[in-house]
Amino acid sequence: MGLDLTEAGFAIVEGDGPFGYSIRLSPEYSVVLATACAFVVGNMDKINISVAIIPMAKEFHWSPTVIGLVQSSFFYGYLLSQLPAGYASSRFGGKNVLSVGVGLWSLSTACIPFAASTIPGLFLSRAAVGLGEGVAPAAATDLIAKTVPTSSRSRATSFVFGGLHVGSLLGLTLAPFFIDAFGWPSVFYVFGIGGLAWNVWWQGIMRDERVRRILDADVMPNDPENIGKDELPWRAFVRNTPVRALCVVHFVHNWFHYTFLAWLPSYFIDTMSLPLSSAAKISLLPPIAALVVSGIAGPSADALISRGVPTGTVRKAAQSAAFLGPAACLVGASVIDDRPLVCVALVTMSLGLSSFSLAGLYCNHADLSPKFAPVLIGATNSVGALPGIVGVVFVGWIYDKTESWALSLFAPSIFLFLVGTVVFALYGTATAQNFERKKRNEPFAFEKRLALVGAGGDERGKEKES
Repeated sequence: MGLDLTEAGFAIVEGDGPFGYSIRLSPEYSVVLATACAFVVGNMDKINISVAIIPMAKEFHWSPTVIGLVQSSFFYGYLLSQLPAGYASSRFGGKNVLSVGVGLWSLSTACIPFAASTIPGLFLSRAAVGLGEGVAPAAATDLIAKTVPTSSRSRATSFVFGGLHVGSLLGLTLAPFFIDAFGWPSVFYVFGIGGLAWNVWWQGIMRDERVRRILDADVMPNDPENIGKDELPWRAFVRNTPVRALCVVHFVHNWFHYTFLAWLPSYFIDTMSLPLSSAAKISLLPPIAALVVSGIAGPSADALISRGVPTGTVRKAAQSAAFLGPAACLVGASVIDDRPLVCVALVTMSLGLSSFSLAGLYCNHADLSPKFAPVLIGATNSVGALPGIVGVVFVGWIYDKTESWALSLFAPSIFLFLVGTVVFALYGTATAQNFERKKRNEPFAFEKRLALVGAGGDERGKEKES
């Protein structure tokens, strides 16, 4: 006998633990907890280079150009893996894709000290880390869609993706300690081994029959009006208005994050006359704020849904908070630019409030289609990755022209926040979409024209042969 606490996701049962009892997690909570830990480890492996690059550059005499190349190499692999990760998670299951991804980025992280002596080797190692980490969002979306009902999905999504903020804090805190005590290679060894240990734990969870029964169940029954079971309904994705709206929202969300993560230290140093060490410490504030908001956004959204508020209304309200809240903070920071502490507080609040997206944007893929949620997040995240290429450069170009952070860094995000809010309010939905209907997957007009051109070429070829 035991004290059943299934509402909390665990039970205290008789076992080998202290005082003859042990805690047993429900299969759903086991999967969600382990997936969140994968995100923690992933962001630790992503962010460690930003600290280790300082002693590495001194040892290998790297120029700023080389440092920039090393820093950016992660995103080449990350970008390449988005769409394949979505398809693979939908086809083979997020449980398998996440395991392969964590294994790849952990081994690649542990190999960095051996590859660091050559720039091509280091570039490929960091790109491999990005390639592995790029599968995590799609795999996690698939796992959440299969294990967590809509009424609890906001909380689960916030908990899992909140692991990114925990990983940032742990990485920025632990990396300097290991570097000072054991040298820069130790960071990559320890963090890489941590990921491999996670994989051993994950395999143990996947051997649980209760977990396997949940993850292997079909999300949607077969229907004669649908396309084949193994076909990917990409035409229906492209035609679907809510999916296109979600692409816009993901672009806006990532523009804000990528541009601010890249330029925030420079903004602090330039406008507030802060030394680099102080700017680095202040950079810890946004992840802390984001972690706090993550803990509020998910449970609040689920509570509203449980009380009968339509899921679509909750998603739109959360996303509006994630866009309009930061927009208001950035307007304030643009106006009050002569009070450094106030500006730091407003910028921190803006990055924290954006975490309401975890109850809006990041839940909406599974709302639209639990079966194709990983493919959808791979598609929208591909669009969302574009700001990492064009957004950072655009901010620098505008700053060169204006020498104004308000115009170059704040104004574009404010404008995009307003656009994203309107687009999602008008065209977003939480109503499930059937992407597999044959009618919605008919060839586009341009495909038919290309087919006619190709057929015409074949006919002319046959005439010449005859």
